[in-house]
Amino acid sequence: MSAAVATRRRGPQLALVAERARRERSICSDGGRLTLEQRLDGVWEGLHAAGVADCPICGGRMEGAGGGSARCGGCGSVLS
Repeated sequence: MSAAVATRRRGPQLALVAERARRERSICSDGGRLTLEQRLDGVWEGLHAAGVADCPICGGRMEGAGGGSARCGGCGSVLS
């Protein structure tokens, strides 16, 4: 998702997270692929900044579920 699309859909905070993820991909030494840690950090940043993020498993909408966890509405994955 481009930063412009993220801004329209979920607000300016998520656009900043998307821009950071784009920059990180450009500096990865493995040809642009994010590590698992980088990917999960991006999800948590999105959740903290905008309350929603793209699920790292299916790409669905992941929302905070309380107690420091998040649940995907698409595949049901949980991060804690």
